[in-house]
Amino acid sequence: MAAAVVAGMGVLGSPMHQRALQLDSRRVTDLSLISMQVNAYWSQHKSLPADLDAINLAHPMTSDPVTGTSFEYAATGSETYRLCAKFDAASESDGRSLGGNVLRWSHPAGRHCFDLGTKSGGPIGQPMS
Repeated sequence: MAAAVVAGMGVLGSPMHQRALQLDSRRVTDLSLISMQVNAYWSQHKSLPADLDAINLAHPMTSDPVTGTSFEYAATGSETYRLCAKFDAASESDGRSLGGNVLRWSHPAGRHCFDLGTKSGGPIGQPMS
């Protein structure tokens, strides 16, 4: 029995690691929803919002689910912006499918930023740490 538990933890990781992956998945979901809202704002106004408050998002979506710290957002050009968050673990998958489009949300553990564009709807170039 003990060997089966140890073998299972070797395959799936510890419960703490699984919790970290779940929380990071929530962060990625929130960031992808924020990205879609920023892109919708740009489509309507032909400019990027000054901050996340301008797109009227619910607080839980714009904040880390554990710490409550706001995700970082900054316009980096007329049609490009950056979203940053702190992740508990490195991602185990290099992509996420949303609305039929595969968006790259691969990240290491720790603070990580994604450079995004309004035209592509997803990360552009190489994500920044």
